[in-house]
Amino acid sequence: MGFKFDFDPDRLSKLKSLRQNGYDPYGGKYEVTQSTLNIRGNFEKLEGSEVKVAGRIMTKRDHGKLKFLDLADEVGDIQIYVNEKDLKKKSVGLMQYLDAGDIIGVAGKVVKTKTGEISVQAKEIMMLSKSLLPLPSRWYGLEDTEKRYRKRYLDFIMNKDSREKIRKGSLMVSAIRDVLEKKDFLEVTVPLLHPIPGGTNAKPFVTHYNALDRDLFLKIASELYLKRLIVGGFEKVFDISKNLRNEGVDTRHSPEFTMLELYQAYGDLSDMLLITEELIKTAIYKVNGTYVVEYGGNKIDFSKFAIKTMEDCVKEELKEVDLKTLMERAKKIDGKTASYGEAINILFEEHVQRKLIQPTFITRHPIEVSPLAKTMEDDTGFVYRFELYIGGMEIANAFSELNDPIEQINRFNEEAKRKERGIDETQEFDRDFVEALGYGMPPTGGVGIGIDRLQMLGTNAKSIKEVIPFPQLRNMGEENEDDTDK
Repeated sequence: MGFKFDFDPDRLSKLKSLRQNGYDPYGGKYEVTQSTLNIRGNFEKLEGSEVKVAGRIMTKRDHGKLKFLDLADEVGDIQIYVNEKDLKKKSVGLMQYLDAGDIIGVAGKVVKTKTGEISVQAKEIMMLSKSLLPLPSRWYGLEDTEKRYRKRYLDFIMNKDSREKIRKGSLMVSAIRDVLEKKDFLEVTVPLLHPIPGGTNAKPFVTHYNALDRDLFLKIASELYLKRLIVGGFEKVFDISKNLRNEGVDTRHSPEFTMLELYQAYGDLSDMLLITEELIKTAIYKVNGTYVVEYGGNKIDFSKFAIKTMEDCVKEELKEVDLKTLMERAKKIDGKTASYGEAINILFEEHVQRKLIQPTFITRHPIEVSPLAKTMEDDTGFVYRFELYIGGMEIANAFSELNDPIEQINRFNEEAKRKERGIDETQEFDRDFVEALGYGMPPTGGVGIGIDRLQMLGTNAKSIKEVIPFPQLRNMGEENEDDTDK
């Protein structure tokens, strides 16, 4: 018994009639000459001219021989004014088979109706794809976001704002690429399957490669492979691709997300600060036309970036400078804190980071949580690293990269000790990477920028799922992950 699907009976009947009467219900190429947005934006110039538009019928209204169709394409919508006396004979016959949801091509004249509505007065209509399922009479909207994400294609059909977030997100990535290419950065690809999960502290997904009979890990970061390229003689490289981390799901976290990582030989943290600010400003301005945008009920000014140290933020927030007290507070949170640096990091994550709404670079990170960054000359307990916070979210993470192979081995060994103490998110020892460093890596600056979170800021998205076309979801019936923000 073959696969079957319960399509709408009335539409199936129309599909059969279309074919019987010589209409192709799934037509071929159609030469579109204008988008609906262009027609609206250039009406004075286009009024009276012949155009061809294509899109989906969202509504259909009959007034005897006069009919009105609301047609939507990717960028907008427009009214199609249909007077049967203006139509070619074959198009007149087609009208009886049209439903909301059908995709059609329309050739006609740009006009304004008596009510002042910019329209296309149809002369010819072609069926391009017959819809066999009716569009919902009302869409779920905020009442049931889970259904929107599970039927994302339907969400894009019914919700222009959902489409716009994806479109703007793509423009932001294009703007970032444009800046990097003008600065002579080379875009490269790195492996998706890794023998060792490295480049950050995160829990990987594990898969099995049958041909080699070995377990491999899906990429959690591009860092160590991009650094190998720096060792190999490439001086400016970047990668924009998916990372996959087997971790929690909430409004700001997704198990698969897009990350930009770039590395610049002969650079350092100061270079990364400048380029990060430029990339983010450019992307935000590209889709908003301003540096001041609304996000989560706050006005965020992307023309100003503050710089603060992690220690100063913690001491300012907790009104506490006593070392012993800070250590005790941190240990109450995680039970595993063993050093001052770990305490500062824990307290910062718990009490400070969500309150950093305006763009803020946080510098002077503890060495214990930064195994791949270069140690500061004036204080070996801290490293040349910054994290950028905007809207209470970490957006970017950058280092003056550690290029001393002996020190890198020591850091990996310290990571192993932290793992023995029950801290799961630690760096694995990567022998091949250490060997690469042994051949010499020039002084290097590197930064990673979370593309999805940046897109959230640029489009005022409440959840990371709004900027991911097809987000991962829980099983049906389980708690909605958008209810919590872990």
